[in-house]
Amino acid sequence: MKKAIIFSLLLSPVCAGAQLVPEVSTGTAAPLPASGAAAELESKASAAKSAVDPFNDNTHRPAAPAGKYQLMGTLDLYGGQYFFGGQSGALNGYGVLNAELAKSYSSSYGYYLSLNSVYTGFKQVNELAGGGTLFQQSLDNSLGLKWIKRYDGGYALKPHIGVTSELFRETKDEKWGQGLYDFTRYDAGLTLERKTRAGFEVPWTYQLSWDAYYTRYTRFKSLASEYGAELAAPDPGSRVLDAVTNQFSYYNEWDLPGFAKAEALASVAVTGYPEQKVINSAGSYLPSTRSDYYELLTLSVSKRYPDAEVLGGIRPVAGLGLTFDDQVSNQNHLDTDPAHLKFIKSFYDYYETTLSPTLMLTSVSSGFVLSANYSFTARWYPDRLTQTDSGSYTGDKLRQYTGDFGLEASYPITASLDARLRTDWSLSRSNNRYEQVYRYNYDSSTYFAGVEWRF
Repeated sequence: MKKAIIFSLLLSPVCAGAQLVPEVSTGTAAPLPASGAAAELESKASAAKSAVDPFNDNTHRPAAPAGKYQLMGTLDLYGGQYFFGGQSGALNGYGVLNAELAKSYSSSYGYYLSLNSVYTGFKQVNELAGGGTLFQQSLDNSLGLKWIKRYDGGYALKPHIGVTSELFRETKDEKWGQGLYDFTRYDAGLTLERKTRAGFEVPWTYQLSWDAYYTRYTRFKSLASEYGAELAAPDPGSRVLDAVTNQFSYYNEWDLPGFAKAEALASVAVTGYPEQKVINSAGSYLPSTRSDYYELLTLSVSKRYPDAEVLGGIRPVAGLGLTFDDQVSNQNHLDTDPAHLKFIKSFYDYYETTLSPTLMLTSVSSGFVLSANYSFTARWYPDRLTQTDSGSYTGDKLRQYTGDFGLEASYPITASLDARLRTDWSLSRSNNRYEQVYRYNYDSSTYFAGVEWRF
């Protein structure tokens, strides 16, 4: 399954006396999903993007009037083409709907009902069962409810509940809702937030969060034994990927002098698989079940520089993010293929580092925005062995390196409608050559044109 679940760190201004503000970003383009390790990293903190994206500014939206409902959101529609492994795909689309209904009872409490839907019509590599899997299309829908209560001293409590459904098509003729990896996730959690100051001049926001998730794979059962004996399980039909996760997070944001911002996010998650038994080297299933321990640390800085006096004024914003994450699991791997029978201890353990610079240039006179982002991810598996093209195991430990680059241009047509162009490139390389089950080596690119409507 995807390794850290969605963080419940949706941020909103909660200063004393302010009205509740919907927590949907209405001024930032919805990013096209990346492939490979970058896509996995994005899924680990998708709701915490405001904590690592210097361009996701949620502080300039109108407040919801007390006692009234307010609907806000964005709709992004793109059409374009993808290229994967040197082959071009047919013209297809990508769409994102983010909507939020806010009800503010007073300046101190209210709630948000949020809806998110994402359709991806091109090939992508996502990590779900322990390695990259290639999908043709995906559809992600989520519904959430968050209550906010403010207290004196800048404190706020934010309990939330939600449900997410993700559907995947591995082949073009596969029907929606029939995918092996389709899952439903239920979540609930609580966030304690405080807005204060560090010293006399630096506004400081910090959050402590606990989140619980139950993920149910509706069609993946233990008969899918080609992934290894550990996913075959002693009882045919067992839901070996169903999981229960408890996650604890600590987030900090500092608004520094000179239009600069620094952010830090630390998180730990413990995931249990109630129906996935631990396997040993003899092929026997132990009484204990699989348990994974995941850690994430993200540090980021961003700064707005003085306007350049060219072309009517160009406003640059630059950012840099650094992420460390790792996973430790008690589950092993037993390859039962007679051609290359092998037992690998701690098969699902890995360490990962990601460096992600960003740059955004805004025309002060016209509102034209050009943004670029790059991420480089290095992943090390301390015990997973590489394989040759035929599947024979070597003595080398598996390594994977992924680079993703995105470039986007945006131009305002009206006050609520932008025209957008987007292109992305992704390249993944590994010292592993056997890819009958997981994808480690691939290259992909996309180009899309579309519009974003803010309402």
